[in-house]
Amino acid sequence: MERAAELASLGFVSSTEQVLLRAYYAYALPEGGAYDLIVDLHTNRGADMEAARWAQAKRHLLAR
Repeated sequence: MERAAELASLGFVSSTEQVLLRAYYAYALPEGGAYDLIVDLHTNRGADMEAARWAQAKRHLLAR
């Protein structure tokens, strides 16, 4: 999470998303957990459209 926060603060949002997606495997996050982290990242950045896009991706990919 520290690495993701550092990347995001430097403006490397796409790289931050990739780090958070990899966290699913590295830390055995619950299903959809990485998507939730990315939604939170974008919500905290005030990027509501990106947050909504990732929330939709989660619903679509997890068939919810």
